[in-house]
Amino acid sequence: MKRLTGFCLLLAAVTFTNANAKVLTEWVETRQAATDEVIALGYPVPIPVDTPIPFDGFRTYAGLHMRHQDLAASTAFVHPEVIGTTHRGRTIWAYRLGDNDQLTIDGRPEPATLTNGGIHAREWQSPEVVTGILELFALHESDQHFYDYLRDNVNMVVIPSLNIDGFMQTQRYPALNYMQIDPNFPNSGPRDGRMRRKNMLNADEDLYTTFDLLNGVDLNRNNAPFWASSPNSSSSGVHSIIHHGAAPASESETRALDAAAQLGPASKLRLFTDVHSFGQILLWPRSENIRLTTQNTSAMRLFKSHHLSFPAAKDYQVPGVGPANEGFGIGTTDEYFTYTYKVPAWTLEIEPSVGSPYHSPLPGNGADYGGVVENGHDGFILPESEVRRVREQVAESLAAVYFRQAGPPNIQSLRITDKASGAVVFDSGWDRFDQQSRELYSNQIQPLQLNHDYQIWLSFSKPMRWLENGQVADFPGRADGGTEVITKVLISETELNMTISDTEWLTEPGGAPDGYVNYRTDAYQMTVNFADDANNQTLVAGGAQASFNLFSADMSGMATDSNPGTIADWGGGQWTGYENNNGEETDFGGIDKQIKVQMTDAAAEPGFMVDVSMSTSWFDPSHNGEGWLLEILPDDVALVFWYSYDMQGNQDWYIGLGEVQGNSIVFPAMYQASGGEFGPGFDPDKIIRTTVGSASFIWTGCNEGSMSYQFGSARGRQSLSRITSLWGLPCPTPAEPPTPISDLARLSGPWFDRSHNGEGYNLAVLADGRVLVYWFSFDVDGNRRWFYGVGEDRNGVIVVDEMLTTSGGVFGPAFNPDDVVQTHWGRLELAIDCNGGTATYTSTEAGFGSGTLHVEKVTNLDSPVSCQTDP
Repeated sequence: MKRLTGFCLLLAAVTFTNANAKVLTEWVETRQAATDEVIALGYPVPIPVDTPIPFDGFRTYAGLHMRHQDLAASTAFVHPEVIGTTHRGRTIWAYRLGDNDQLTIDGRPEPATLTNGGIHAREWQSPEVVTGILELFALHESDQHFYDYLRDNVNMVVIPSLNIDGFMQTQRYPALNYMQIDPNFPNSGPRDGRMRRKNMLNADEDLYTTFDLLNGVDLNRNNAPFWASSPNSSSSGVHSIIHHGAAPASESETRALDAAAQLGPASKLRLFTDVHSFGQILLWPRSENIRLTTQNTSAMRLFKSHHLSFPAAKDYQVPGVGPANEGFGIGTTDEYFTYTYKVPAWTLEIEPSVGSPYHSPLPGNGADYGGVVENGHDGFILPESEVRRVREQVAESLAAVYFRQAGPPNIQSLRITDKASGAVVFDSGWDRFDQQSRELYSNQIQPLQLNHDYQIWLSFSKPMRWLENGQVADFPGRADGGTEVITKVLISETELNMTISDTEWLTEPGGAPDGYVNYRTDAYQMTVNFADDANNQTLVAGGAQASFNLFSADMSGMATDSNPGTIADWGGGQWTGYENNNGEETDFGGIDKQIKVQMTDAAAEPGFMVDVSMSTSWFDPSHNGEGWLLEILPDDVALVFWYSYDMQGNQDWYIGLGEVQGNSIVFPAMYQASGGEFGPGFDPDKIIRTTVGSASFIWTGCNEGSMSYQFGSARGRQSLSRITSLWGLPCPTPAEPPTPISDLARLSGPWFDRSHNGEGYNLAVLADGRVLVYWFSFDVDGNRRWFYGVGEDRNGVIVVDEMLTTSGGVFGPAFNPDDVVQTHWGRLELAIDCNGGTATYTSTEAGFGSGTLHVEKVTNLDSPVSCQTDP
């Protein structure tokens, strides 16, 4: 069976005769008597409206273009690109949809999709649908879920109208065309005017100059590798409606389509769709690459099933093709992308149907909407009442395929928490090593015990479940087979007996242990208890290593990658780095068996728990020159300052408010302040606080622990070592507070001047009576700066003779402590007690000068050693 072709040409039965006269024919809603000059639709003839606003009808090209450009100017998700010009010198535009960095949230080049519209001039549904895609991603509210994921992680390139000259010609004459001129279909093939298909090569824009009516090139026959290879479906005759042009890519519009592919760039393409009408079918070429063929059909079937889920369900058919079709083609765009770029590629023929048996009971053509079908070309003329539905719903179904082609999910991290105490007993995660691989980080704090309740928190690389009204639901068009993650734990290939309860896909932010990481439903939570039975006692006796076996599939049906260590990608017409249960590279994924834990049959000692004694300064010895200042507040609240650098070696600092959870502290939002100005020009109303990421700290004892962070695409881990201890707060914390309590010791914590809200000091009164002071501020140009020094109490005044500043550090794993340079900044005096006081400074660095601030304490420690406790 040959590939199904020509749905844009499919008409009623015709007689193949030569025409002797040109008949200017008009489309009308109804007619009184039969005449060659009138063709009835049975519904109102659509007239394009010159407006950018979407409505129940068609917009002119000018209106559509204004819409595209307005959205590019008014939103952050539409990026216009010039890709070429038409024969008549009109600019051909493509639009990249999503954020502008073309990097995924973990810093890798984004995968790309390309959707083309308007290749055939008369197919008005096509530019509307592609504009609908643009509107969907530009305007869909921030959902921290499906659409945000795609905008953040996929470069979605769209061309609303490729054949602009031809499209505008059809809109000049929205009801007029000529009959009895088509060489192949003279009686039933309307040409030019409303029914122009080809571009405007050697054709003018005046419908009434008839010498050029049949000129132009069918842009969907102008492509390699099968250009001019099928005389029945592609013609060398310049007057044929399927004229293939003088050579492959002879037309500027065809070359513009390839230029749009380079915006991906082409090496990152994972999907091409050419949007046509009509036929309500998905046409596709079969190549010799069986894996590509399989993925192509899977993507099309996802579109089909998704679209069937709408209330006005339309069944898009995916015709099968056999081996005889391999290496066969007619010069279409989907063939070009299949064979040149080796990506799933198909022609999407929008409704109406063509009345084939597989569309039963739909009659086909305009009759699907009550039309009279006096000429089969009425299928190109969608009733205005159907336009909005088609535009919006086809766009949503294409978005479903974009989500699939974004790539398979993988497990990112797993954390196990003692449910009774809230203490973390195991922490693991995949950290990117380079562009092709990840390394597994594991931190076992305590072995897992039998007959003990653990809360397991598991995160994935993408949102995994669809949401309806905030609740987990089946993805439109497919049943997810439940909302669970299949979980088994094995020792030496034998499964441990365990109960799983309280399973939940997480839709609130916060990260481990109760929130999602980046997108709603990218994390899953469950309670696990390993039975204290004969099977498990035998397996665990004396201690043993167990392997988690984890499997799930995302909402589109893509299964988990069994080995996240090799990053899944697309290349050569297939998924790469995407392994099955046996570790073989396939297209179907499998069970992740990579995470190992230690188990015991003995009772474990109580774990370390965070208390107020952790309020102090911390650093990673390999990152000497940056660090954290931590304060434990009442009600399990924690405050942290992170003094660090940007990627250019300039100072930077962050602040976060988090929750103490057993031996850990989670900071779901780390903030960065901007808009400040050092000195008397400081205006607190200009301070802007921006969430830049999140951080999590875990301690294994009084003096050591670890932290992890995610700031956009920057992710990392550092060790924690104590730098100081506060006066009166030794670790472990004694049962009784020290007496008497020094008034100086009470001053530890943050201070600020209310008129300078947005900058401030952090004091750490050390056990030997010295005071470590950090000042988090700005310079006169608004850059974040921090200064620090160690002072002493001189007659009730804390004096820091040498306040220092630094430069040279680089944020993240590239940090080198040898690059950090300390320089003298100035002098600071703090005349303060628990009721407030003054901060007087003198700087030796140009632009800072000297001055005095009136300061007060911001917070108090959850301890008797604080200003909230009476002396």
